[in-house]
Amino acid sequence: MPKTRKNTDNNAMLVGKLQHGQQIKGRVWIERDGQTFLSWGRVTLLERIAEHGSVSAAAKSMKMSFRHAWHLVEQMNTLSPEPLVEKQTGGKKGGGAWLTPDGQKAIRDFWNLVDKFQDLVEHQQL
Repeated sequence: MPKTRKNTDNNAMLVGKLQHGQQIKGRVWIERDGQTFLSWGRVTLLERIAEHGSVSAAAKSMKMSFRHAWHLVEQMNTLSPEPLVEKQTGGKKGGGAWLTPDGQKAIRDFWNLVDKFQDLVEHQQL
C-alpha cells in the first residue's frame, strides 16, 4: 500500500510549474451518482483505518470527529459496488475496522489517478 501523502498546505491541491506568472492548480475526486465517492481526504481516511485498525483511531489521527468519519465510511461503502471497509462494533475486545481487497484497490487506483493528473498539470504549457 502506498504511503500516506503529505500536503503542506493541507488542501490536496495539485500544482503545476509557474510560467509567465500563471500556474495550473487542480484537485482530484471521483464521483458516483453525483456524490463524492473518493477524494484525497477519504482515501487518507481509508489508509488510516488500515494503519490503526479502527474508524475511531483513524478519525482521531486526522483530527476528525468519529461521527463524520463513520458517515464517510458508510457513504463510500454505499457508493462502491463492494464494501471498502468492513467493521465490527462493540464486543468484549471492542470494535474494529479493516479494508477489504476492494478498499485496498481503491487506494491504489486513486493515487495512480492523482499521479497521472499531477504529471498532466506539471507538463501543460500556458
